[in-house]
Amino acid sequence: MQQLTNVSDVEVLIQHLRMPDWEARYRAAEALGRAKNKAGVEPLITALEDEDEYVREGAAWALGEIKDRRGVLRLLEALSDPDKYVRRAAAAALGKIRDRRSVDPLVRSLSDEDESMRKAVEEALTAIGPAAVDALLGSVGHEDWNVRWTVIRVLGAIKDIRCVDALIAGLKDENKYVREACAVGLGAIKDDRAVEALASVLKDENKYVREEAASALGEIGSKKATRALIETLRDPDWGVRWGAANALGDIRDASAVPALINAFKDEVRYVREGAASAVERIGSSALKPLIEALHHQDRHVRRWAAWALGRLKDARAIKPLLLALSDEDGGVQFAAEVALTELEE
Repeated sequence: MQQLTNVSDVEVLIQHLRMPDWEARYRAAEALGRAKNKAGVEPLITALEDEDEYVREGAAWALGEIKDRRGVLRLLEALSDPDKYVRRAAAAALGKIRDRRSVDPLVRSLSDEDESMRKAVEEALTAIGPAAVDALLGSVGHEDWNVRWTVIRVLGAIKDIRCVDALIAGLKDENKYVREACAVGLGAIKDDRAVEALASVLKDENKYVREEAASALGEIGSKKATRALIETLRDPDWGVRWGAANALGDIRDASAVPALINAFKDEVRYVREGAASAVERIGSSALKPLIEALHHQDRHVRRWAAWALGRLKDARAIKPLLLALSDEDGGVQFAAEVALTELEE
């Protein structure tokens, strides 16, 4: 059988597709797929009706490798094959061929009982791209939340502005996974129309939805989200606070600097670090507030202020940092020392 996979003569491989041994037929199908020779298309289409599920799976895979549209109709039929691996291979092949005729049947296959099949369909529709948008938009209200969730994920991955209104509406879905996926998708598309809706989702009952909404606002980068994100720095969940700090760093609105410096005293180190990094990204407008923060009563604020000043690399911070070397807190002293070293580089 190993010798068979190395045979380059396509006609010989086609003959092996008719051999009585299922493994020989399977290896022949695989080899035809690797050869990518269009002469193998019709025999492989016939092999999709083979009595053995391994052969049918191999034939579907091979047709995807060859990417010939002649195989589309039979591959669409294979989406209903009794074997889940055959269905999965057919979906993957259709994603590689990217024929518009595949869209509606693939969308219907999002209801398949097998999770791996649904994942293959998701990837196929994502690969087909904008041509699949209209059909997907028709399923955003599907009764099964799992289908809605997958549809939203695909729409977000395609990043087509036609999806924005549907994703905004989905932020109010009863299912938390759907709402979360809508936030992720809107962040990927980066359309300003979503800012207000995402800002309202920062109050969602689910912390993961809030966190993704914060991240999405950072990806969009609109200063219209600054106030809502500043308020989110007080969220009860540290992951959401961390996400809000990072988003403010992405937006780079100087008005957020005082709130971010205040977040240097957050009880969770990751949030403190995220806030300091955000201030660094905002840049030179943060210089004066950071120097003032070297005198804050909270040691964490002083530590991260020193760290951020070093990252700004502004010579005006040298004198205040030299004074910070005498701070009563060893952590502040160390941060000031490191910052001065960075300023010398």
